[in-house]
Amino acid sequence: MEADESDVVESLPQASWQPGRGVSLHNPVGVLVDAYAHMPQPFTNYVHDFRGILDYILIDEGLQCKSCLKAPSEQDLEIHGGLPSVLHPSDHLSIAADLSFRES
Repeated sequence: MEADESDVVESLPQASWQPGRGVSLHNPVGVLVDAYAHMPQPFTNYVHDFRGILDYILIDEGLQCKSCLKAPSEQDLEIHGGLPSVLHPSDHLSIAADLSFRES
């Protein structure tokens, strides 16, 4: 497929940029929040030189999070050399949330 004259990409005006990103993202569902916002995890991935959050459960305002699966501690993972391990066979930790609909 070849580009034609209608395939022009224009950058957003600077007034529309998000701080530090230069893009403006819009979600047709509305604002999404992390189900773990009330119970932040230090990481969902713990390998070699990287420890950070790569996995999220995003919910909208129609849902509320009742509880979340707690992550193992860093000390628990270090014993087995990080991820994956005998106890956690993936390089990502499991995340789960008990959600319910908000009453309107």
